[in-house]
Amino acid sequence: MDTLDVVLLVCLLADPSACEEKLIPVQNHGSLAACVWEAQPYIAQWSASHPNYTIKKWHCENPRNHRVKI
Repeated sequence: MDTLDVVLLVCLLADPSACEEKLIPVQNHGSLAACVWEAQPYIAQWSASHPNYTIKKWHCENPRNHRVKI
């Protein structure tokens, strides 16, 4: 089974202008729409284990679509 990535845009609570993307790989159970439902517990777990960050936005994405940063 393939995976999808939950892409989080997170910012430091102490410095809201210090933001970065974090990726959480999740099992693909059919579609990006399914990922949106299934990702919520993973996002909650990430948030609970990273109390110094706030999640500004997130989405599901196929890992093959990630742009390479240079």
